[in-house]
Amino acid sequence: MQKKEIAIPEVVDDIEKLPVLNFGKQYMNNSKISRIISTKDIPIGEQIKEIKILMQDSIINLVNIWADPCITLSQQVTQFDMAVMDAAYTIMCSGQMILTAEWIAKVLSGNTKQKVTQQKLVVIRKSIDKLRYIHIKIDCKDEMNTRRDTKDKIKKYVYESYLLPLDKIEAIYQSNGTEIIAYPVLRKPALYTYAELVQQIINVPAELLDTQKYYSDTDDAILIKRYVIKRVAQILNKKNKMHSNKISYLWYENKEAQGLYAELGYIPDDNDDIWRKKTKFMINKIVKSTLLSLKDKKIINDFEEYRTSGTKNPASPVMGYQVYIGKQVKNR
Repeated sequence: MQKKEIAIPEVVDDIEKLPVLNFGKQYMNNSKISRIISTKDIPIGEQIKEIKILMQDSIINLVNIWADPCITLSQQVTQFDMAVMDAAYTIMCSGQMILTAEWIAKVLSGNTKQKVTQQKLVVIRKSIDKLRYIHIKIDCKDEMNTRRDTKDKIKKYVYESYLLPLDKIEAIYQSNGTEIIAYPVLRKPALYTYAELVQQIINVPAELLDTQKYYSDTDDAILIKRYVIKRVAQILNKKNKMHSNKISYLWYENKEAQGLYAELGYIPDDNDDIWRKKTKFMINKIVKSTLLSLKDKKIINDFEEYRTSGTKNPASPVMGYQVYIGKQVKNR
């Protein structure tokens, strides 16, 4: 993709005049494509990696993903990268066409007034710079031909862009040495244009992500709370026809791990002291506290933990939470 030329003085002026970040909703990509590229072990390099994604029955979307030449990527696309993309899209939807790592950090935390650490900025910029060089091409012709309005009418339907189609500008002021790094938006990312088309963008009130009174926003906490809030949004959406109102840590479908652990990349191992005494406890604390926050904000009625095999025995592992909405009440 050819990068758009933007005069440096123009961009610097824009950066200096950036308004206070203001957004009423947060947006999250809920497409099957986004889940697969951010949870599966997909090596990304110069060679095009083709992924066949079964949507329903025999309907398959073809997704190609590859990186620009001479770009060394440290890892695959992660859930944190996905959260950064969601935050960037949220900012775009607020009408801003220049992004900064500071803004991304504030969207991720849900607190626009927080002071962002230099360590957090480095992590976010590393993610942005990676996503700026990864291409995605989505061939969704078969899926479009199953839609009522375009049934059997489509010969070709392809979206293509970088995962984050952004320019980059760095400026250092002589007067005080202040360094500014910003990313002008070239276009809406293909992954989100596709998700809009198939109505797989979840939006929630921005205030739901503001959980600072319940826990600190570590990288783990950010991903866990976003997972919980997205799951609750799915439960609340009557169009989804959810078969369960549970937030499950681990379950299996066709021998493949599903649930929070699998989607966020946690590998449960009760023989591992760190997992048993620290990580598992941390996950449960963040999930429970996020649900408490949603209850306090009257988004859900209540929630309760459930354990292995449905037992109430406190010695049995907590496997997730049952969420109660509408007129539902938990058993006393």
